[in-house]
Amino acid sequence: MGFSHVVNSWTVIFPLAVLLYYFFRKRYETRAISSTLFWEQSMRETKASPFLKNLQQNALFYLQMAALLLLLFVLLGPFVKSEQAAGRQIIFVVDTSASMLAGEDGASIFDVNKQEMTQLVEDNKGNAITIITTGKEPDLVLRDETNQEVIQASIGKLSVTYDHENMGKTLEFMKSVVADQSATVHIFTDYLDRSVFSDGTEAIDYYVHASESNLANVSIDKFGAVKTSGGTEAIVKLVNQSEKEVDGIIQILDALKGEKLEEKKFTMKDEGETLISFKDLPSQIALQAQLLVEDQYDADNEAFILLGDEISDAMVDSQLHELIRKAFQAIGMDVTAGSINEMKQRQNTATILVSNETSFLQEGEHPILLIGRNDANAHPVSGVVEDNGDVLFSIAPIHDVYVSSLYPPFEEMDTIASIGNEPFIQRSKRGDIVVLADIEMTDWPLHPSFPLFFWSVTESLRSGSSVGGTFSPSQRKAILSYVDTKGIEVFNLKDEYEASFASGTDFVAPQKPGIYKLIDNKRESLISVQLEQEEKRLGHGTSYKIGMESKGNEKEVGQKSIGWIFLLPILLLLVMEWEVQRRRGYSN
Repeated sequence: MGFSHVVNSWTVIFPLAVLLYYFFRKRYETRAISSTLFWEQSMRETKASPFLKNLQQNALFYLQMAALLLLLFVLLGPFVKSEQAAGRQIIFVVDTSASMLAGEDGASIFDVNKQEMTQLVEDNKGNAITIITTGKEPDLVLRDETNQEVIQASIGKLSVTYDHENMGKTLEFMKSVVADQSATVHIFTDYLDRSVFSDGTEAIDYYVHASESNLANVSIDKFGAVKTSGGTEAIVKLVNQSEKEVDGIIQILDALKGEKLEEKKFTMKDEGETLISFKDLPSQIALQAQLLVEDQYDADNEAFILLGDEISDAMVDSQLHELIRKAFQAIGMDVTAGSINEMKQRQNTATILVSNETSFLQEGEHPILLIGRNDANAHPVSGVVEDNGDVLFSIAPIHDVYVSSLYPPFEEMDTIASIGNEPFIQRSKRGDIVVLADIEMTDWPLHPSFPLFFWSVTESLRSGSSVGGTFSPSQRKAILSYVDTKGIEVFNLKDEYEASFASGTDFVAPQKPGIYKLIDNKRESLISVQLEQEEKRLGHGTSYKIGMESKGNEKEVGQKSIGWIFLLPILLLLVMEWEVQRRRGYSN
């Protein structure tokens, strides 16, 4: 045993002061005795039990000295020697994916892991703790924290984010935090293959805390729906991951109103799968599939789908410059080249049409992108391109683009960019975007804004639809928003506020799967957040450790404080001192 705060030894003056005080206090008490007979009797009693009498007369002194000496002992910081990992960080890597919600007896895997983390913190008091959560973007919750209250509070606030764990990326992030130091890493997940550590480092010891229970699960593996002339048709693929036959019910609901449209019963063999179709459903913009079955994982028992005209591809007039198709490919769009007749067949579909055929401006139900004109001749022009601050140019400025010639403008359209006093880019009331120049008449393809402009056009044309797209939990994606507003606000179907994103910033989808509303400049659209396919399969395995055998369990002698043990005895001594003083009374 030793003392870590020897500097506090100066406090010994307090018990010494009390000792000196008792040396100089009066050592007798005045007692009136009516007869020498009683005097002799009193003296005999004192001589018969001198130690007890001394204790009774000096109880207050002994209690005060004991309390002061114990307090001095605590202030010196007593400790005992203990073995602990030599110079190592302690890092918790916490899986927060949706599959951690699976569990039995009312306790999820995630809850059990939080209890294990809490116990490890108790067992490693005084050690610095780092906490990292998994996901597309691993999060550093704590770094080298020693305050027990802060650590326990951070563990208590951890929650499931539904995002796939991406354990490989998370471990790479963890290694960047460790740098060249040694560390003990505790990974809390349901299952982790040993091959992940094939490129491990000898400076890190891994403890994998896995779920050893093979939990029963029935999931909605696929959910699709299409509009028909008579309404809507839907199909659901169910997968049974349990080792026994199961019975259940699959329901199709109106996702916006929560009303049940149809339901069917099913029976599935162990480790089997089945397809269930629903025909003649009423026309809906959003559908929800709800699985009613007894299993141990609820997150994959529902799925959502939007049936609006979600733009996913483009068809470019084969007569236009090839760089236009290249620009669409650069922003990740599926793009094909087509003739005028082929494009007319796609007019009423969720496909962006790009042409110089002006007749498309009066045909079809959806807006198009018109580049050039086939019904007019261009004339030379000079000057600098100027825009009116339209959202189309929020991330694709075109001030440095050179244009040699322009086509005549459309009188009924709004001009959003011009050269001198002549319109360059226009927008119709329907939402059509018109570029009054052929690509060959500009040096636009030489500028970074060229593909960005086509991305902005795609988002602008998409904004005419009530469907904003399908996302995975916490997916980050750029969404075009109006520059003169505060940005995009996100609400759930109960009109409860979720988040907001300023104009020009990346949009991050909500964590929990479901249907959400996006409101931008009073324009409302719907998005669907879908559970990732990897999170519909539960994993289980044994817990294990990697790295300890190769390094021989290096240990160093540490200090474990024991001063707190004496706090309660000090309190008891103070209470006893107060009681003795109370019984004797206070002198005036």
